[in-house]
Amino acid sequence: MELNGLPHWESGLELGQMVSTGREGFHWDKADVGTVAATLHFVHNISGLRAGTLPGVSQQNGFLGLPVTLMQEETAYLVMQGIAHLLPVSTEPAFPSPEHVARRTEERLARLRAIEARNRASEEAKAARGAKAFMRGGEQAKAKREERARMKAAKAASAGGGNAGEAQSDGKEGVKSHRAPATITGAHFHTVPSHPLFPTVVHSSPPITRLPHPLFPFPSCPRDRALLATFTDLQQQGYRMGLGPRFGGEYLIYPGDYLRYHAHFTSQVLVRDEPIKPTEIVAWGRLGTGTKKAGLICCWDDDHDDDAAEFEPSGEKDGQVEYYSLEWASFG
Repeated sequence: MELNGLPHWESGLELGQMVSTGREGFHWDKADVGTVAATLHFVHNISGLRAGTLPGVSQQNGFLGLPVTLMQEETAYLVMQGIAHLLPVSTEPAFPSPEHVARRTEERLARLRAIEARNRASEEAKAARGAKAFMRGGEQAKAKREERARMKAAKAASAGGGNAGEAQSDGKEGVKSHRAPATITGAHFHTVPSHPLFPTVVHSSPPITRLPHPLFPFPSCPRDRALLATFTDLQQQGYRMGLGPRFGGEYLIYPGDYLRYHAHFTSQVLVRDEPIKPTEIVAWGRLGTGTKKAGLICCWDDDHDDDAAEFEPSGEKDGQVEYYSLEWASFG
């Protein structure tokens, strides 16, 4: 997925892709880690589910949590609001051609040769600087030795020792140690890309800007349209939705950021004049009470035939959604 409308501090950046696999969207941030995920979370109230590189960890962070898995309602909402568009990617990419392999191999060898040349030049420069410093230090040491020899010779001459002392001094100080600078072996570096650079994995078709689409068939039936209409209406009212099947509903509905609030409702979406059994009402009410959440019955009516239903790119929905909260009081 690529975001179309971004805050001013992020405009002009190619911030990410969402790969469509038919019923889900996977968002990989390919710019700064977490930029698009943070934009979706804080600006557009879309949190998604962090699949993560460590699936065994219950809570993923902003680095290891990518990719972010979006519900089909979240994906459709972003596309229909003009916030983003889908970039389909083939789930079975073809192997690279021999020409592509040869070109990549040549580029890799060229990079290695350049790195080796830089290392060699650096080693030669270090050796030259070391030799120069060694020679400069040797000249200073030689001058100091000569000065000490003269002082000892003068002292020996004044004491009567004269030539013997001078010869002995010259014999001790005349030994000069030559030590060649150590050769520094350069390390070998090779940059490994985080993703394969195969051109066949880029985009298999033009971006998707209208839904439903053959590669992303949602919404395609009254039930799908009811889910999307409910999600869009709650989203526009400032609520935030999460996955709710483990609590017996379609969504968990939060009054704000789920990192700050607990969910207040579990939703039950009904299509048009779908009948409700009394036992279902009791079950929904008791389920909400058992999970410390109120049940929210969402009734959607599109007011027209199934075949004529299609959402506009602007995100405007046909029909309306009515809500009824349900809470079991445990009487009787």
